[in-house]
Amino acid sequence: MTCSYRFISEHRAVFGVSRLCRILRVRRPGFYEWLAAAPVRAERAEADERLAAEITEVHASHQGAYGRPRIVAELRRRAGE
Repeated sequence: MTCSYRFISEHRAVFGVSRLCRILRVRRPGFYEWLAAAPVRAERAEADERLAAEITEVHASHQGAYGRPRIVAELRRRAGE
């Protein structure tokens, strides 16, 4: 559905939301809910990128020897500081 909503968002100026929702068989209120949640999705994506960078840093600082269990323990230890 996300792809459908993204398509509607990109083409709504040309074809209109109602028509696109009808053709793609999605609910119009669902599209507007998806649209309203865009800031939350962007915030989550930024948080995921920060976490990925921190995981990469922990892994690299231990010469690649740390696997998932040790990385999780290290991240939890850092969060407690």
